[in-house]
Amino acid sequence: MIDKMKDTFQKLETQTKTIMKNGIQFCFFLCIISLIVLLTYDFMVENPLLFDIGIVLFKMSLLFSIEFLICGIVVDSLKKNMI
Repeated sequence: MIDKMKDTFQKLETQTKTIMKNGIQFCFFLCIISLIVLLTYDFMVENPLLFDIGIVLFKMSLLFSIEFLICGIVVDSLKKNMI
């Protein structure tokens, strides 16, 4: 199973890999921003709105990173007429 997943990632087109890589980097940036917001909430300002914003950003960054992975694999499979 793991070998099949590795093989799938190795056979991706370069354009698809680039888009996935940039998308995941953007999601990592969003995750860092959310952690900064949550640390600000924890150590400086105890505003519930700040906590909600941090949690929503964190969830959104995780969701987007998974979507970039899955959609990249699906689009590459569609390009190669595997599906």
